[in-house]
Amino acid sequence: MEYTKEKLAQYIDHAVLDPHMTIEQLKEKIMIGVHYGCKSVCVNPDAIDLAKKCIQGSQTLLCVVCDFPFGSSHKESKLLQAKAIIDKGDIFEIDMVANYGKLKSGLYDEVIDEIKAMSDLCHQHNVGLKVIVETDALTEGEVKKAVECCIQGEADFIKTSTGYFKSDHIVGASPQVIELIVKEARGKIKVKGSGCVRSKERLIELIELGIDRAGVGCGSTASILGDCDE
Repeated sequence: MEYTKEKLAQYIDHAVLDPHMTIEQLKEKIMIGVHYGCKSVCVNPDAIDLAKKCIQGSQTLLCVVCDFPFGSSHKESKLLQAKAIIDKGDIFEIDMVANYGKLKSGLYDEVIDEIKAMSDLCHQHNVGLKVIVETDALTEGEVKKAVECCIQGEADFIKTSTGYFKSDHIVGASPQVIELIVKEARGKIKVKGSGCVRSKERLIELIELGIDRAGVGCGSTASILGDCDE
């Protein structure tokens, strides 16, 4: 398969999520994703209006995070935030952070219930749902359980990482993690690899392992897609 700049861009959710950015910095970083024709720009809820202006007239879509980056709000507040996001209009997808503390506690029914409530809400409004399970915080066995929870909760994607988890062991969307998730998913749910996707070579490797989308930090998109011109 030939991986052109345009083809690779359609795998990328261009993430502009750093909370310290000024409005001008947000706009500048969002426009990088638009310039390269990324599948979406992924922003915090307070940047929705700005992002909608930036993507106007382009093919780039709008993705918004929910309960980011910790995932530890209760179900009701997640649903309220998701509804407020959806009410803004023209939302392509929501990336929700799962309560991975409950995953680690073996409270799978509660995790599934939350995901199902979110997926029902999103799908009623034709919005896709990705569920971030923060794989760097999980054991291999817990990752497998997380995949099953996302499938049973009827999410559209399982996503690896927020990029904000703090640990001495950060691998993000490593080939090993993606291979495990894709195998466990069995084609029942799409896979988004996010975290440490910083090169064209890594992106292509993950695509060939079976990801359907990649989360790429706004500082890496230009270097990944710029390499396609060389």
